Amino acid sequence: MPEWQPGERRRLVVRPAGPTAECDCPPAPAPKAPHWQQTLDELAKPKGQRKVMIAQIAPAVRVAIAETMGLNPGDVTVGQMVTGLRMLGFDYVFDTLFGADLTIMEEGTELLHRLQDHLEQHPNKEEPLPMFTSCCPGWVAMVEKSNPELIPYLSSCKSPQMMLGAVIKNYFAAEAGAKPEDICNVSVMPCVRKQGEADREWFNTTGLARDVDHVMTTAELGKIFVERGIKLNDLQESPFDNPVGEGSGGGLLFGTTGGVMEAALRTVYEVVTQKPLDRIVFEDVRGLEGIKESTLHLTPGPTSPFKAFAGADGTGITLNIAVANGLGNAKKLIKQLAAGESKYDFIEVMACPGGCIGGGGQPRSADKQILQKRQAAMYDLDERAVIRRSHENPLIGALYEKFLGEPNSHKAHELLHTHYVAGGVPDEK
Repeated sequence: MPEWQPGERRRLVVRPAGPTAECDCPPAPAPKAPHWQQTLDELAKPKGQRKVMIAQIAPAVRVAIAETMGLNPGDVTVGQMVTGLRMLGFDYVFDTLFGADLTIMEEGTELLHRLQDHLEQHPNKEEPLPMFTSCCPGWVAMVEKSNPELIPYLSSCKSPQMMLGAVIKNYFAAEAGAKPEDICNVSVMPCVRKQGEADREWFNTTGLARDVDHVMTTAELGKIFVERGIKLNDLQESPFDNPVGEGSGGGLLFGTTGGVMEAALRTVYEVVTQKPLDRIVFEDVRGLEGIKESTLHLTPGPTSPFKAFAGADGTGITLNIAVANGLGNAKKLIKQLAAGESKYDFIEVMACPGGCIGGGGQPRSADKQILQKRQAAMYDLDERAVIRRSHENPLIGALYEKFLGEPNSHKAHELLHTHYVAGGVPDEK
């Protein structure tokens, strides 16, 4: 064979992957289509040959989907989104707000258990204070990879997406007479990390099928509507499906920084004090500041299990809280805690600026005020909600009565709580 000389053109021969005389390697697997395409492929199948198609809509999606059509945040109602999803072929449409309300019931109860251990001065080393929220996969990944010593401080609660996924594949499947593996559960999320969260292998509570099959972003769904010629703002509104379809104003606030904290405090305050809040809005945790903090005083009610900790003067319990959005601000809080400069009982962290309204799956915008506009739309929706406290959602009450028992029950822990991996989950996106 003649030697190759510099300056000569070399011919590159590309052979298809697969067994050859020299190699018996198997062919390379074909790359999977993106999850939005897999969803459309399933929807395109004839009704008798496809799975039961379910969509769930995250809180922050409803205020940003309009932007994909050149409209202002909030110009498309969530009822119009429901109609649009049904036009795409979905059989059921649920609201992730239901999962958010469920998260508040579980997370609020977990916080109270940790607080009681702390007040009784025999803190559980496995569940210490402060308790950090756990619904943001970007924040959870940072803890697992960079600060694994904080894992015991993370709430064990799954995110609303995964809680609702578990309820759909276990409770709703039984109610509807469907097998979990015959249901395709598609989440519409503002976050690009929610697919990685859904891919965690233990989020398969039935042992038969993933709890969440596919995740598509707000921007991806908006593009599908535009390409299909579906003008959401021209559509009639449709209601969500039940029995796990609707949520409260508190659950809706999960979509913005400070919202998880505010929703939790609405419930925790009333559980401890046994009386309604005079003012349901917690201004101290609202807004877009990188770090917010506040102190809440709780005077236990006459039959509250916390009455013994009210103090000799009956002043009650002091709850110190903090909210951080953006991982840089979360790192600042962690340093302050480690140095003993700050002391908190409950901390909310969201990885994205502004929380989920500023998620990587939201429509891109050149408007420098877009986060303020989206947040204002979230607050407006909460203001107009008929039910504003998670614990007052009758559908949540019915789920506990019929299926879960009570918050933090054995069954609730099996389906709605999770564990974390020091060092992070390999190859998680």
